[in-house]
Amino acid sequence: MPARQVLSGALDALRTRLAGVLDADAARTAIWGEPEAMARALEEVRRRHDNAAGRPVAADKIARAVAAFRRDSKVSGYVQLRHACLGAASIDGEGRCLIAEAQLRERLFDFAESVPGARRQLKCFQALLRGWWSFPRFADVAPDAAAGAEALRRWLARRHAELGESLARQPLWFKLFGEHVNLLGEAPCERYGPALLRGDASELQAVIDGLAIPSDSWVKEEAVLAQARAAALLADADWLAVLPQMLDIAAGKAGVAVPPRLTQRCVALYLARHARCENVERHEALLDAAIAHIGNPWQRRAVWDAQVLEPSGRPSELAREMVNGWLKDWLIAEFFRLHAEDGDDARRAAFWQRYDPFIMSLWIGLSAKAMERRAAACKTFVRRAAGCLLLVDAADDDDNVLLLRIDDCLAVEFGRAERGLHLFRWDRLESKLLRRLGSARDARYFSLSSLLAAEPEARLMHRDDAGASWQSRFDERLRPLLWRGLPK
Repeated sequence: MPARQVLSGALDALRTRLAGVLDADAARTAIWGEPEAMARALEEVRRRHDNAAGRPVAADKIARAVAAFRRDSKVSGYVQLRHACLGAASIDGEGRCLIAEAQLRERLFDFAESVPGARRQLKCFQALLRGWWSFPRFADVAPDAAAGAEALRRWLARRHAELGESLARQPLWFKLFGEHVNLLGEAPCERYGPALLRGDASELQAVIDGLAIPSDSWVKEEAVLAQARAAALLADADWLAVLPQMLDIAAGKAGVAVPPRLTQRCVALYLARHARCENVERHEALLDAAIAHIGNPWQRRAVWDAQVLEPSGRPSELAREMVNGWLKDWLIAEFFRLHAEDGDDARRAAFWQRYDPFIMSLWIGLSAKAMERRAAACKTFVRRAAGCLLLVDAADDDDNVLLLRIDDCLAVEFGRAERGLHLFRWDRLESKLLRRLGSARDARYFSLSSLLAAEPEARLMHRDDAGASWQSRFDERLRPLLWRGLPK
């Protein structure tokens, strides 16, 4: 067969294969042998296939380029520059991150902007953008690394605008990114929140696919937060309807892994929103989430004030007081239900629940035997009492105590009603006992015998007299302690 015919057949085969890559119009107009047509065809291939993911690069090559740039503050060529850009936002095994070092970061940005050729500048932008997608924004990272990530975000926003003006032809992924430049904003996924709340993830998924955003990127985590914020804008009835679903999402039960810091932010948002409801009856799942991820509201007030915020940015006192009331009310009721001698002392529970607004702190003292009870209700009690649980040296295995600080007084109620109510002056307690009560360690030992060795300010018995109930006598004794007035 003549060589000309062989070459002609090969060209025909190449045309056929390229026709499946290029669109029909491009395939018809690319006339082989004409320089202008060939240039247009090559540009079309680049436009379509210079995708957002870029060519995969081995991790060891990226690591070597980052190490060389950290050592020399320069690059040997374009390939090393691109590899350094790919690894700039990665945190190595020693906790180091190139963008955390301000001088190196700015030098790398300068190289990425000044490398000759618009296409290479775009590739460096693409590599740094990929690092931005992978930076662990919701992890506990060093402050310098977090500041470096913020500097990278600002650089990407500025550089995207500059490239958008200078590039004669833009890849499809770059155009798509321009339509979703909100991903470089302070609330990057806010626009997708309402749709996600309706169960429609199509727009967000199209962006993730079109920009080749890694599966472990913070974008999906940010989408969880955006959905939570969208839910918080709902009216009360709709909010209450979606709250169980929102709690499942925050707990990572909806197919997206949620890191602890993000779970905490979502729970804090839910608490602030729920506290603004007209009716704030106790929500069991929300109470459990609050204790697990924010903590006991009267023991960890600083954490609550830092994390649970109103839309204005101020600490949500409504949310803290809401959970404060829920938890105290529940612990008092359950103490007398599970640990009272007669099995369920509803009268004593109701009495102390009236004092909820005046109770500054509360502790539960359980014997070793009570701590080891395996019943589900007892396990729940121990879990919710976390932080205010004491292991006491009770004389009797069933003699547990409820300690309540009311103003300058410590009220001690026993599981056995026959032992009466003991009132102690707070400022006269031993310093060792005060340290134990002030500790945040759970199930810490507390010497009940040392406390009872001191003379109480008063001892009141739970017995009705002919003319008055024990509740009214207790009220009369406690009245001087309450500057806001006696509860009704």
